[in-house]
Amino acid sequence: MLKKNVMIMVDSRKKQPDKEAEEMKLITEGLYCIKGDHYYISYAESPVTGLDGTNTIIKIEPDSIMLIRSGAASSLMFFKKGCRHTSGCDTGNGIVEFGVTALDLNVSLDDKGGQFRVEYIIEVNNRLQSLTTLNVKVY
Repeated sequence: MLKKNVMIMVDSRKKQPDKEAEEMKLITEGLYCIKGDHYYISYAESPVTGLDGTNTIIKIEPDSIMLIRSGAASSLMFFKKGCRHTSGCDTGNGIVEFGVTALDLNVSLDDKGGQFRVEYIIEVNNRLQSLTTLNVKVY
Protein backbone atom coordinates (compact mmCIF):
# COMPACT_ATOMS: atom_id res chain seq x y z
CA MET A 1 0.00 0.00 0.00
CA LEU A 2 1.27 3.46 -0.95
CA LYS A 3 0.39 6.41 1.28
CA LYS A 4 1.72 9.94 0.86
CA ASN A 5 1.01 13.59 1.58
CA VAL A 6 0.06 15.54 -1.55
CA MET A 7 -1.40 18.77 -2.83
CA ILE A 8 -4.93 18.51 -4.16
CA MET A 9 -6.67 20.90 -6.53
CA VAL A 10 -10.46 20.69 -6.64
CA ASP A 11 -12.11 22.65 -9.43
CA SER A 12 -15.87 22.52 -9.91
CA ARG A 13 -18.48 24.23 -12.04
CA LYS A 14 -22.16 23.97 -11.15
CA LYS A 15 -24.96 25.12 -13.46
CA GLN A 16 -28.51 25.33 -12.13
CA PRO A 17 -31.54 25.92 -14.34
CA ASP A 18 -32.15 29.65 -14.98
CA LYS A 19 -29.06 30.72 -12.98
CA GLU A 20 -25.50 31.75 -13.73
CA ALA A 21 -22.89 29.01 -13.40
CA GLU A 22 -21.02 28.88 -10.09
CA GLU A 23 -17.32 28.04 -10.07
CA MET A 24 -15.22 26.99 -7.10
CA LYS A 25 -11.51 26.24 -6.83
CA LEU A 26 -9.72 24.82 -3.79
CA ILE A 27 -6.04 23.98 -3.42
CA THR A 28 -5.27 22.11 -0.21
CA GLU A 29 -3.04 19.52 1.40
CA GLY A 30 -4.31 15.99 1.67
CA LEU A 31 -3.51 12.31 1.65
CA TYR A 32 -3.20 10.02 -1.38
CA CYS A 33 -3.32 6.23 -0.95
CA ILE A 34 -3.21 3.32 -3.36
CA LYS A 35 -4.46 -0.18 -2.46
CA GLY A 36 -4.40 -2.55 -5.42
CA ASP A 37 -6.32 -0.86 -8.25
CA HIS A 38 -8.15 1.49 -5.84
CA TYR A 39 -7.03 5.08 -5.25
CA TYR A 40 -8.05 7.16 -2.24
CA ILE A 41 -7.86 10.93 -1.85
CA SER A 42 -8.72 12.57 1.47
CA TYR A 43 -8.71 16.18 2.57
CA ALA A 44 -10.42 18.68 4.88
CA GLU A 45 -12.93 21.03 3.28
CA SER A 46 -12.61 24.78 3.86
CA PRO A 47 -14.81 27.88 3.99
CA VAL A 48 -14.08 28.28 0.24
CA THR A 49 -16.25 25.22 -0.48
CA GLY A 50 -18.92 26.13 2.05
CA LEU A 51 -18.21 22.85 3.85
CA ASP A 52 -15.84 23.96 6.63
CA GLY A 53 -15.59 21.27 9.31
CA THR A 54 -16.17 18.47 6.80
CA ASN A 55 -13.74 15.75 5.77
CA THR A 56 -13.89 14.30 2.26
CA ILE A 57 -12.70 10.87 1.15
CA ILE A 58 -12.80 9.99 -2.53
CA LYS A 59 -12.46 6.34 -3.56
CA ILE A 60 -11.52 5.99 -7.23
CA GLU A 61 -11.73 2.80 -9.25
CA PRO A 62 -11.06 2.51 -12.99
CA ASP A 63 -14.77 2.97 -13.85
CA SER A 64 -16.37 4.51 -10.75
CA ILE A 65 -15.88 7.11 -8.03
CA MET A 66 -17.36 7.28 -4.54
CA LEU A 67 -17.30 10.62 -2.70
CA ILE A 68 -17.89 10.40 1.05
CA ARG A 69 -18.23 13.46 3.28
CA SER A 70 -18.43 13.39 7.08
CA GLY A 71 -18.40 15.96 9.84
CA ALA A 72 -20.36 19.21 9.67
CA ALA A 73 -21.92 17.98 6.41
CA SER A 74 -22.43 14.30 5.60
CA SER A 75 -23.15 12.85 2.18
CA LEU A 76 -22.38 9.96 -0.12
CA MET A 77 -22.28 10.22 -3.90
CA PHE A 78 -21.52 7.36 -6.27
CA PHE A 79 -20.53 8.01 -9.88
CA LYS A 80 -20.46 5.43 -12.65
CA LYS A 81 -20.91 6.62 -16.23
CA GLY A 82 -24.51 6.21 -17.34
CA CYS A 83 -25.73 5.02 -13.92
CA ARG A 84 -28.10 6.79 -11.53
CA HIS A 85 -27.49 6.51 -7.78
CA THR A 86 -30.27 7.50 -5.38
CA SER A 87 -30.38 8.13 -1.66
CA GLY A 88 -32.94 9.50 0.76
CA CYS A 89 -32.65 12.15 3.40
CA ASP A 90 -35.13 12.72 6.22
CA THR A 91 -35.50 16.49 6.55
CA GLY A 92 -37.88 16.30 9.50
CA ASN A 93 -40.67 17.31 7.14
CA GLY A 94 -40.48 14.13 5.11
CA ILE A 95 -38.09 12.12 3.00
CA VAL A 96 -36.30 13.86 0.13
CA GLU A 97 -34.85 11.68 -2.63
CA PHE A 98 -31.52 12.70 -4.16
CA GLY A 99 -30.44 11.28 -7.52
CA VAL A 100 -26.95 11.52 -9.01
CA THR A 101 -26.28 10.49 -12.62
CA ALA A 102 -22.75 10.48 -14.03
CA LEU A 103 -22.76 11.66 -17.64
CA ASP A 104 -19.01 11.37 -18.13
CA LEU A 105 -16.13 10.01 -16.06
CA ASN A 106 -12.39 10.03 -16.83
CA VAL A 107 -9.69 8.71 -14.49
CA SER A 108 -5.94 9.13 -15.05
CA LEU A 109 -4.11 8.26 -11.82
CA ASP A 110 -0.89 6.40 -11.00
CA ASP A 111 1.54 6.18 -8.07
CA LYS A 112 2.73 9.76 -8.70
CA GLY A 113 -0.75 11.31 -8.71
CA GLY A 114 -2.82 12.47 -11.65
CA GLN A 115 -6.40 13.59 -12.03
CA PHE A 116 -9.99 12.62 -12.56
CA ARG A 117 -13.00 14.40 -14.04
CA VAL A 118 -16.67 13.63 -13.57
CA GLU A 119 -19.66 15.42 -15.08
CA TYR A 120 -22.95 14.68 -13.34
CA ILE A 121 -26.49 15.85 -12.76
CA ILE A 122 -28.23 16.10 -9.40
CA GLU A 123 -31.97 15.69 -9.04
CA VAL A 124 -34.10 16.24 -5.96
CA ASN A 125 -37.40 14.35 -5.99
CA ASN A 126 -36.81 13.66 -9.72
CA ARG A 127 -36.41 17.37 -10.56
CA LEU A 128 -33.18 18.63 -12.11
CA GLN A 129 -31.20 20.75 -9.65
CA SER A 130 -27.80 21.12 -11.28
CA LEU A 131 -25.25 19.98 -13.83
CA THR A 132 -21.80 19.84 -12.24
CA THR A 133 -18.32 19.23 -13.61
CA LEU A 134 -15.77 18.20 -10.97
CA ASN A 135 -12.04 18.09 -11.73
CA VAL A 136 -9.63 16.85 -9.07
CA LYS A 137 -5.86 16.88 -9.54
CA VAL A 138 -3.34 15.24 -7.19
CA TYR A 139 0.31 16.36 -7.28
